Amino acid sequence: MRVRVLFFAAAREAAATPQTSLELADGATVTDAFARLQTIHPRLAAVLPSCVAAIDEEFAKRTSPLRDGATLAVLPPVSGG
Repeated sequence: MRVRVLFFAAAREAAATPQTSLELADGATVTDAFARLQTIHPRLAAVLPSCVAAIDEEFAKRTSPLRDGATLAVLPPVSGG
């Protein structure tokens, strides 16, 4: 299956791109996608442990399954003031 990945804030900086696409096995989860992303973009290894995922604009657990054509957003914690 193919999944579109959007990176935000520190994840975007670590990946050095705003988005990418992944080819994953059927039944892959957010955890599987994050593992693949770390191999493609090694600098993400420092950011992904604290990131939250959203699938098609809804927050998702790391165990949530992905589906073909889904959009996975990688959302690091945000601080502000």
